[in-house]
Amino acid sequence: MSTQGYDVAVVGAGMGGLATACLLAKAGRSVILVDRAPVAGGVCQSLATDGLRFDIGATLLPGFGPGGPLATLCQRLDISLSTKECDPAFQVALPQHRISLWATPAAWWREIRREFPDEEAGWRALWSELEDLSAERERALREVPPLPPEGWGNRLRVWRVVTMGPASPATTHPGGMLKRSMATSFRVTMVRHGLGQASQRVLEAGLGYLLLRDADECSTLEAAVALQRVRQGVVAVAGGMAAVVEALVGRFQQDGGQLRLETPVARILVDGHRVAGVVTEGGETIRARWVVANVPPDVLTGTLLPPRRGWFRRRRAVDGPWHPAQVAQAMLLAVPEALLPSELSGHCFVVGDPQRPAREENLIFLRTAPAWDQGQAPGGIRCLTVGRFVVRRPGCEDDAMASDLLEAVDQIVPGVASAMVFHRLLTPAALAEAWGRPSAAVRYSVETRDWLGERGLPHRLGWPGLFAVGEWTYPGRLICNVAEGAIRVADQISESAQSLTGIINDI
Repeated sequence: MSTQGYDVAVVGAGMGGLATACLLAKAGRSVILVDRAPVAGGVCQSLATDGLRFDIGATLLPGFGPGGPLATLCQRLDISLSTKECDPAFQVALPQHRISLWATPAAWWREIRREFPDEEAGWRALWSELEDLSAERERALREVPPLPPEGWGNRLRVWRVVTMGPASPATTHPGGMLKRSMATSFRVTMVRHGLGQASQRVLEAGLGYLLLRDADECSTLEAAVALQRVRQGVVAVAGGMAAVVEALVGRFQQDGGQLRLETPVARILVDGHRVAGVVTEGGETIRARWVVANVPPDVLTGTLLPPRRGWFRRRRAVDGPWHPAQVAQAMLLAVPEALLPSELSGHCFVVGDPQRPAREENLIFLRTAPAWDQGQAPGGIRCLTVGRFVVRRPGCEDDAMASDLLEAVDQIVPGVASAMVFHRLLTPAALAEAWGRPSAAVRYSVETRDWLGERGLPHRLGWPGLFAVGEWTYPGRLICNVAEGAIRVADQISESAQSLTGIINDI
């Protein structure tokens, strides 16, 4: 059975696919968006239960400031969201220290002076270096193609700027500054500036949550980009990420887009050497001039991509395996508002043992719904999401997991176990069901390239007419990066469509 043809078929209604579909529909393209899940949003959605609403996926939202990717997306789609700035962006709790990442410099340095008086000079020197790197990178971005680069010509341009330094007359740093920062782990840089173990744990916790990588894996430039992006400002959205998804779905359908949920895709259809649409598991053929894939990388490489033939056999999208290296474990809690400390930030990262790196079982995140968001719970009750990212192991005991998570929360909210009015454990399997995806993986075993401090793979996959967005190009938890990639892909398709229309009109 076949359907009518479309300009674009988008597979996966997470943030990347939904944003791409919205932009293309707004530009006048005929777009169909399909997803195997019963609701749109992917990991960018809320879970409603017993009159409570919990955000269980992406919740830390930078990129709403002037010129930011999420602000740009909303502006281009004429979407208005009710947001409030979150300052501090996050807190880190250690047994002997509690420190917040403030956007306001005076507040930030007051925290450092209070918690690490003997290391203030090292902190200042480190932060100055990270700010210099961010500024140098901004200058470099003006001379390179959009990232990740596509084709050898663009890669050569990136290599030249990274190696020689940007040609801008404003630059005061010798060539190779960016290259050295990409080749130096953030751990080495922190030690060079004299930061002790507790100070290192603070920064590790933020990177572990944002990038799912520790200070030994992150380059100094990668850390600089992530931390600066968060310090530039994060917001909370009234209604949570579900409100963002609802606004995008509404705009997409108003602009004529076709949304098909509970429609699993079996494979991408290829005609000759060009993508020609998708085939659903029900046997339906949906023809399209372009296909955009916004699915987990293991699904893209293991299921959807067509087999290579002839010379194309030598061109692989990326070598696997794409099996999950880390998965999410989470718990939902509702507690009396009076129990929460007044200084508790919307995101708090708890490091249990300051002698060990802040990762896996030693890093617990706590997300607290803002008190002003009246739709998350009845009056006097606050919703909390608690979790961690751990190496995937068989036979994980739910009772032990729940005990670990509650113990971490008790460091921030004493007596939480006896005072909570609701709790529910979300295993990886439960998260996979909630997110509508085969696995609740949050990090994969394949390492991608580091392009000026941001890891990812090119949006083009080697077949004409095929693009990828989402986790493929921007692994990690920064939704603003995913939105930025969606904008780029939508613009490339629109430009190609306009060029094609011009050729046809000339004929």
